[in-house]
Amino acid sequence: MHPLRLIFTAPRINPGFMTTDIRLLSEWTEVIPLDLAECAGFQRYTYYTRLLDALIRQRADGVFAYFVLAKYTPLLALITKALRRKLIIVTGGIDATWVPDIQWGDMGDPVKRKLFAFVMRLSDAVLPFSNSSAQEVLCYGRPRRMRTAHLAVDTDLFRPSDAPRAQRAVTACHAISRAALLQKGIEPFVRAAAYLPDVEFLVIGAFVDDSIDYLKRIAGPNVQFTERRFSAAECAQAFQGARVYVQASAHEGFGVSLAEAMACECVPVVANRYAMPETVGETGILTPFNDPPALARGIAEALARPELGKAARRRVLNHFTLTHRRQLLKEELEAVFSRKL
Repeated sequence: MHPLRLIFTAPRINPGFMTTDIRLLSEWTEVIPLDLAECAGFQRYTYYTRLLDALIRQRADGVFAYFVLAKYTPLLALITKALRRKLIIVTGGIDATWVPDIQWGDMGDPVKRKLFAFVMRLSDAVLPFSNSSAQEVLCYGRPRRMRTAHLAVDTDLFRPSDAPRAQRAVTACHAISRAALLQKGIEPFVRAAAYLPDVEFLVIGAFVDDSIDYLKRIAGPNVQFTERRFSAAECAQAFQGARVYVQASAHEGFGVSLAEAMACECVPVVANRYAMPETVGETGILTPFNDPPALARGIAEALARPELGKAARRRVLNHFTLTHRRQLLKEELEAVFSRKL
């Protein structure tokens, strides 16, 4: 029996949790990366030629795909199953939700809902980011096998340091746009700063449009913007120097930056919706969405309860480590491919 070969595909393979999964999967399989963003040609047709090459010439046993893109994933699923290969889908972001109060998410489109359900039926396993995401998946599809697969945090990198912490709250979003102002809770975070003038507010992330101009107009003097994407090491350093991490998003399928900050013993303050309460458990402060005064009160409470930071790190160590993710992926591969690894 030849070693497993697995195509790993995503709209864009990011240098964070996706490359972590590639590294973990490489312990038991030969991983063949297929990055949609790197595929050229009209309608990115080379995506499918590369897929067919990996399935036929390289004899890949299956596909491990992040997200259900209505334009590409249904055909990928059809090709994979037509060639009698296995299909594992990781989901829980914009592809698997509809957030009516901000009119955000692919599942607001009836055509995309049908295509999502089609991919769910064809999949051999579906791995949503959280129990919250799993419930959303079941609103739109009926996978034959589904298991919650929380994303993982490198707790050796994201850990507390001995450096003193500033009276600071931080939030992070890798690519900030006008659409992200509410979806990622950036605007409520910036507006909350006006109610806590003695607290520093730091927004980590690169701006991809003119939303920075709008935020600077509404921001007080205690708000700072990095205006660039931080590396993982820079994020860890920023979290280690802050007391509070805020995830005031309209929707999160898990909240990777949130969990990373928790691992650094930041006290989490989150919007009380979707996966965020699940991620923080009993270790954080829950606030209503898009309510800057209430968010400010939550941040003030978090600053007064620093002991929650240690509880937050314990929660990550108990549920969201690389060891947890590694074991789950191994068990899913064994179940899908019916072999012991």
